[in-house]
Amino acid sequence: MDGMTIVLGWDALDYELVETFGLTETFGPYCSQLETFDNPHLGEPHTYEVWPSIITGVPPEEHGIHVESKNGVDWKNPAVAAVSRTAKGIVPRRIRAKFGRRLQNQGMQFDFKSADYYDSQGISTVFDGRTARPVAIPNYRVPADDELGIVFDRGAHLKKFLNIKDTGNGNTQPVPTASLSQLEERLATEALGKLGVVHSAIQREYDLIFVWLGFLDTIGHVAPVAAETDSGWQERAYRMAAKWTEEIKHSLQESDRLMCVSDHGLQEGEHTHAAFFGTTEKHLLDGAASVYDIRSVIEAVTTSNPTVDEPALRSEYAGTDGTQARTAEDVRSQLDNLGYL
Repeated sequence: MDGMTIVLGWDALDYELVETFGLTETFGPYCSQLETFDNPHLGEPHTYEVWPSIITGVPPEEHGIHVESKNGVDWKNPAVAAVSRTAKGIVPRRIRAKFGRRLQNQGMQFDFKSADYYDSQGISTVFDGRTARPVAIPNYRVPADDELGIVFDRGAHLKKFLNIKDTGNGNTQPVPTASLSQLEERLATEALGKLGVVHSAIQREYDLIFVWLGFLDTIGHVAPVAAETDSGWQERAYRMAAKWTEEIKHSLQESDRLMCVSDHGLQEGEHTHAAFFGTTEKHLLDGAASVYDIRSVIEAVTTSNPTVDEPALRSEYAGTDGTQARTAEDVRSQLDNLGYL
């Protein structure tokens, strides 16, 4: 169990689409479809339940994190109205209704759980007993998430893309509030901010780095709206995600391993059961049948060193340029002279 384990949690990475777009080599190269589970109220997998199950290995009945159904869908609510219609077409009602419920359940009123919740409830996770770096995992919030500002309200993102204007007599008019390219830039900025944390952490002596990325999920939900002007938007997003994954791969040491995992798939704006698991080590596929298995797969190959707040720099990244040592006061003085302080 030498080296480090890096897990890219690509929310909504769809196994079937990965194959369709010819990207199995990047997200794998060894990969398989995972079984996932439905939220009983919504009739489909829900992000904020499945990820806690992935890191604990147990169902919501055991980890205690449930997403309850909401009564009705208020499309006048600014957090929900974002994705109702395009400038030239109408998103089918079934998509609007399901996505409306999802946004309500994901909105700012949702009771997000911190890492402390699991300790207080006596629930173990894959991070216990390891020097680990969890990044922005749904319902496993750590202080660094807030300190780095890498947790975003996806409903607010979508609100900036589309809104609905009531024109009276029961009629509505779609009003784009931002361009598709602006939304894409915002989502890419969010994803790359998290991946920047991963690139930095790879240089340290972590046992496990686990990052959650909502990029493909949000892209997939907006795809039916975007199709009016950009029918290939979802595929382009997959190729962007593949490129970023390749960059992480190039940062690995020979003894490191990468896993890509999702909580569900997503096609035509709707969650599917085509959850994804990919890895750089073929033998890991044998133990990965469902999302509940991911924790044990990770633990089977991941070292378990005492938890430290400041992991040491890995030897491969240690500098040898012989730079003269400087005191903190020297650095502060120079920054002050340059006008930075």
